[in-house]
Amino acid sequence: MITKAGIVGGAAIAAFMATTALTSVASAASIPSSPAEQAVTAELNRKVTIGNAAADDRYNLLQAQYLERKRRNDALHLQYQSDLQRFRDDSE
Repeated sequence: MITKAGIVGGAAIAAFMATTALTSVASAASIPSSPAEQAVTAELNRKVTIGNAAADDRYNLLQAQYLERKRRNDALHLQYQSDLQRFRDDSE
């Protein structure tokens, strides 16, 4: 037996699906941009491109610093291992 709540719920779901379908069709319609909108979009894209380039430059600098520190740390580690082995050899 279908209850009143079930009928109302089913109708609400159907209405939601219909609204979603209509919204999707309406949003697919394209309205040409005005020259002012195109200029604003171009400026925004230019600023984003500059910001991305600056972020890339910063990343590359930090990466180079990290690699140099890692190289130095690896060299110190090897020196430590060598010194430790010599100490063990001398202790025997």
